[in-house]
Amino acid sequence: MEQELPAAAREWGRIIETKNLLPGDLVLVRSISPDRVSKSIENAQLKGGFPQRHAQWTHAAVYLGDGEYICESTFKESLTRGGVVMRSLFNYCDGKHAIRVRRPKVSSDRQRIKIVIGALNHMGKSYSWFELLSFMSAAQSGRGFWQNGQRQRIRTGALVCSTLYQDAFNFSFSGTTVRMGTLCTPAHLSASPDFENASPHIGWLALD
Repeated sequence: MEQELPAAAREWGRIIETKNLLPGDLVLVRSISPDRVSKSIENAQLKGGFPQRHAQWTHAAVYLGDGEYICESTFKESLTRGGVVMRSLFNYCDGKHAIRVRRPKVSSDRQRIKIVIGALNHMGKSYSWFELLSFMSAAQSGRGFWQNGQRQRIRTGALVCSTLYQDAFNFSFSGTTVRMGTLCTPAHLSASPDFENASPHIGWLALD
């Protein structure tokens, strides 16, 4: 690789092998030792009715297909570079994160590329702090993501990590960013039938 790897990956000594990944694949991430925010999101997803295997995933991103980069919406970047950014997947190769990849059920390579385009359309847009606070509120209230048996509605312009992927996925089918307004969390994406049952195999490459 010609570009310099992230410092965390160099220190850990391994990076994820991306040869089996395709443009538009969903990347789910969780912290092995979650901080307060990640734990609150996980708890809210559990209280929202998701089993642990889905609720444990607290972040989502779109794989761009170049062998390294993802597009993601993250509050950790929102004060400096805007909420939606493009950065190296290898930032999560630090021994502190677990990674899962899911493949969307699309019929062509063109649709895969349109997922990527749909995500990149949001580059530089702000992270929705309101939705993050909604997650925190749900965790504290115990009601999770459901009210009277119905999934909560959110502002359709709100961008967090999972709604970024949701919008990009919809873009691949409709040609325009259209969201139905239902709350989408990493757990929703982890459990969604819109992805193939078998996950792409990912391995690890040792750095010299």
